Amino acid sequence: MTNNKRSKIFSSQASHSSRKTIYSLTVVLASCSLLYELLIAQTLAVLAANTVVWYCLTIGVYLAGMGVGALLHEKYPTKTPWKRLFHVEIILCIVGALAVPILHFAHAFGLRFQLFDQLILTNIIFFGTAFILISTIGLLTGFELPLLIDLGNTTSKERSVTNRVLSSDYVGSLIAGFAFPLAFVPNFDLISVGIFTAGTNLAIAIFALWKAVFSNEQAIKRLVLCATVAFSMLTGLIYVQAVEQYFIKKYYAYWDHGENLAHFMGPLAEFPNVFRTRSPYQNIDLFYDKEGYDTDYLIDFYSTKYLENPEKPRNYMLYLNGDFQFSSSYEEYYHEYFAHIPIAFNGRVPEKVLVMGAGDGLLIRELVKYKEIKKIVHVDLDHKLVELARTNPILTAMNEHALEDQRVETHFGDAYYYIRNSTEQFDAIYLDFPYAVDYNLSRLFSREFFHFARARMARDGYLVMDAPGLENLDIDWEIYSNTLLAAGFKYVRPYLSHVEEFRQDAYDFVLNRLFGSTKNLESSQYDKAEFNLYDFSASIRMGFVIAQNSKSDLPIYWNEGIKRHVLTKERMQLTLEKQLPPIDKIDPSRVNSILRPTLPVNEVWNIRTAW
Repeated sequence: MTNNKRSKIFSSQASHSSRKTIYSLTVVLASCSLLYELLIAQTLAVLAANTVVWYCLTIGVYLAGMGVGALLHEKYPTKTPWKRLFHVEIILCIVGALAVPILHFAHAFGLRFQLFDQLILTNIIFFGTAFILISTIGLLTGFELPLLIDLGNTTSKERSVTNRVLSSDYVGSLIAGFAFPLAFVPNFDLISVGIFTAGTNLAIAIFALWKAVFSNEQAIKRLVLCATVAFSMLTGLIYVQAVEQYFIKKYYAYWDHGENLAHFMGPLAEFPNVFRTRSPYQNIDLFYDKEGYDTDYLIDFYSTKYLENPEKPRNYMLYLNGDFQFSSSYEEYYHEYFAHIPIAFNGRVPEKVLVMGAGDGLLIRELVKYKEIKKIVHVDLDHKLVELARTNPILTAMNEHALEDQRVETHFGDAYYYIRNSTEQFDAIYLDFPYAVDYNLSRLFSREFFHFARARMARDGYLVMDAPGLENLDIDWEIYSNTLLAAGFKYVRPYLSHVEEFRQDAYDFVLNRLFGSTKNLESSQYDKAEFNLYDFSASIRMGFVIAQNSKSDLPIYWNEGIKRHVLTKERMQLTLEKQLPPIDKIDPSRVNSILRPTLPVNEVWNIRTAW
């Protein structure tokens, strides 16, 4: 073989190897860029709800940014693509690693202004920061892809190189699309995922530095920059839990540090760490608020819980994805009315009950008090939440190990899938779902879901659901009632958890607490004390809806032997007397359907708060 032929073969092999390198780099870099955008979209979904909206907007703005970046690359071409790639990767590395922390900080900083009712400024700070981050990563990616095409074209004059680089870019996006929901979100916090991804960009930046032609002085400066970035990211990984706690405390305690900027910037060391665990579906937070609510001094006038057992947990609050679920100090005002009022109203105790949601075990705690109930089928999506409810000492002290009752049969899976495919019949169906903050949860309040639930219900049975917003008679009530009627239920009855608005013993206590001696008080001071009681009774008022195929003719059922802390026979009568107006005619525009969702009704430009 001649030297000329041998040279051509080696040259061809080197060219082929170089092309493979470019294709591999494209796959990796495309994965990194899309991962950054998915991290931003998921963070937005957690901090501002509306998951579908924010994923769509994030990807749309990202692609627009890529288009602008490609145009800028065309306008300002370069003869040294490896040098430009190095600079692009370094910037991408820094922006990507900081994207999630920056969003959390913008959210906390925005809430600081919300304390002063500057809602527009709050939204500008948070959403403006988000779109700047999305656009920046899109712009840099728009620079990145043409650079990779240019580098690919230097290895071969074949026209297929450009197509293969583009194909590699799509493959990289596919890998990120699979890895993010299936591997990263269930197992890692978002800050760590961002740092790991940024580390990949940094590695490619170092590779580009090796391939580029820099002077020794320039190369040393860039190596120092890479080392500094690497050290910063390693430090971030080591202290990632502290960083996460920093932002979690900002979320749950922003009201306590909003007026003092120095305190706002601090770590809030006086607040205990928030217990957080994560599942494939949500962040589960158990937050202890040592100060509690301003009305806590009135608890013992309305509930016997702490009078009978002072060791019961106080001031613990459960949040799912940042949305309030319950306070340990007040949860019985929700769960007792939820469980017992429908039984009283229906006139009999159901024998076979389906409970969907309620993974904390508190609703089931109330139901297992009835010996007449022979079986409770419990369906919950989140295995992690149920496991926590069975093992966490705070939650087990609250639910009294109800999930371990032999009559409880727990299934893990999607509620919609279960209700559609089940063939069992139930005397009662309890739906304890989070408020529909996105279209995924909206399915569980849809006409289709209620249709399947009605098919699973015995002829003289009932369905009961919590109805957030009902206490204010807002548009949600119209959606709930119209949707249930459209699903075929003949009788739909809303109710609110009522306690007496005035108690003489509580009134006297408030007067002494506010004004000390009750001698020579002005009428306005008496009015203030009375308003405190009214405000307390209103704050614990929550909404529920009962749906039946026919109205029960049986007398009200009340078993004095069932242990309750808040709900008395008098309060039950008060609740049943204060009926809300029923809906007489179905309004199709208010029916929530999978095909045409009317939930959620919350605004897009609305950031989540803990309170």
